[in-house]
Amino acid sequence: MRVVMFTLALCLSFGILQSPCTAARPGAPHLMPHDVLAYARIDDASEMREIFKDSSFGRMLNDPKLKPLASDLYGAGAELFEKLSEQLGVSLDELLSIPDGEVAVALLPFGVSPDSNEKTSPNAATKTPDDSPEAIRERINQRRRRNAMVGALGILETGDQAPLLKVMLDRLADQLANQNYVNNDREVLGVQITGFRAPNVSQPGIEFCQVDGVTLFGVGEGVVEDALQRWKGKAEGKTLAQNEDFAAVMGPCVGAEDTEPQITFFVNPFGIAERFIKNAGGGAALVWPIIADLGASKIKGVGGSSFTGSDFFEGILHVHVLIESPRDGFFAVLRPESGDINPPNWIPDDVSSYTTIYWDFPNAYKGLGRILDRFQGEDTLSRRVETPFLQRTKIDLQKELIDQMTGRVTMARWYEPPAKVNSQTRLVAIEMKDAARTAETLNKLVKAFPNQLEKQYEGSVVVYRRPARADAIAPEGMRPPQPQLALLGNHVVFCDSTAFLQRAIRADAGAVPRLTGVVEYDLIASEVGGKLDGQPAFLFSFSRAQETLRQFYEMAAAPGAKEDLARAGETNETAAKLSEIMKNHELPPFDALSKYFAPTGAFAYDSPTGIHYTTFTLRGDK
Repeated sequence: MRVVMFTLALCLSFGILQSPCTAARPGAPHLMPHDVLAYARIDDASEMREIFKDSSFGRMLNDPKLKPLASDLYGAGAELFEKLSEQLGVSLDELLSIPDGEVAVALLPFGVSPDSNEKTSPNAATKTPDDSPEAIRERINQRRRRNAMVGALGILETGDQAPLLKVMLDRLADQLANQNYVNNDREVLGVQITGFRAPNVSQPGIEFCQVDGVTLFGVGEGVVEDALQRWKGKAEGKTLAQNEDFAAVMGPCVGAEDTEPQITFFVNPFGIAERFIKNAGGGAALVWPIIADLGASKIKGVGGSSFTGSDFFEGILHVHVLIESPRDGFFAVLRPESGDINPPNWIPDDVSSYTTIYWDFPNAYKGLGRILDRFQGEDTLSRRVETPFLQRTKIDLQKELIDQMTGRVTMARWYEPPAKVNSQTRLVAIEMKDAARTAETLNKLVKAFPNQLEKQYEGSVVVYRRPARADAIAPEGMRPPQPQLALLGNHVVFCDSTAFLQRAIRADAGAVPRLTGVVEYDLIASEVGGKLDGQPAFLFSFSRAQETLRQFYEMAAAPGAKEDLARAGETNETAAKLSEIMKNHELPPFDALSKYFAPTGAFAYDSPTGIHYTTFTLRGDK
């Protein structure tokens, strides 16, 4: 357990908070092997800390109205960290100060050679092999575990903070020795590597070294040595920088803005799934060839980049999913389309979020049928879904529902007062081609379930609701869900709140203001239009973090909230600290907090190489 805590803390120091690489050392992608499973890199930790100070969150923490409360909260966190600090040998402030340049970490495919256990056990060479069925099964399981093992490589520039990290590494070495790890120190290219071989063949070793203000930390024997070989130009294999999939994913992400990204990441999902599923044994391993044959291998990589520090944007995140053509198998279901992203008239102006997405449902449905047919036999959807549904409802699922969809799905959330845990209500709408025909289909649905749906009216709009139960009681502090279905124009609307549906109907009639025309929305929409640069979007989203903040603020300000927190503190140390702080501070005015939370926008489009998704947040109050 202590070893896990040490490793976690080291990972935190690698990843929480990179200076540009020196000319004498290649950047992280040139030190990582070609076949990494997952990779993340911070360009400059020192720069990130400076950017954080000027971020909306950093300025909020330094606001004179909020700083006393923020300082006490940070102090409580540092105090709770002290127990771990005693084992690490550094305080929370020291831990956060360690990164001082480039920081990178990667998961690597890694296995232990079959003879590695012999090196650990002195008697292994003279022991007579056990050929019993139980022993054979155990050797097979060990081999499977070895093949599924994952290693890791961390690269951390520490600059003047190298001694602090050395204290942590020395503590880790002591813990590993106490866990029966065997010392495996060695010198490679003039660099001393501290290494430990695991006591069990199914566990990876751990090793690390410090050189020229850089710490290399590896999980898996030989990981650090390989990185040193690449650093010194002695390695023959390809690096991550030479991985074509990595380059294809990073291209549209890194080059998407005028500045350099502070954070980049890359994942090989097929490689991860293949490594674990193939070596899992049992049914999963047998199904894997079918999954691969259906096109899982066409996902060549998922990666992204994060940009911060702009005068106008709080942050911008680009994510690209690289998909190999042709898109068959699983990807026959991946059928995005494009269309109008403006909100329908029935979206009121005070929603906390609005999202619209376009999908080719008829062809996606057919693609799903082809996939299921491979597992369940011909006409699976017809036999198992369509025919039973037709018999039960008199509705032809494909002709009357699937084929009638335009492809547009709209989702919205709205904060329904008073503040409760589930005050954020939801609305989902599916646009249909023919409103009159859809109304007939809904009437069939009501007739098929007479005791579960009843027809009511909200003005001129027909609403189908579940009959109210006299014994239905919502838990204390929870909003009772009110599922209902309506045909609003040519949209089939599903909503879990009567108040939200009523507000949407009133907005459609022009009785309450609509989202279109709201300054925040128009600003986000215009930025999306500029960033798309002519690309047709299949997804657009607008959200207000202020509305989520409002919900939790009002819950915290509600009568009895401090008493509830105090009761929780009787059995929870963290809650006790928070309760003590809240007794000494009054909540600041909501406007003092909300001004730092700006709206967020997102969009996605389908490109020849895959799916590209971008989300951004505007700057809060300056």
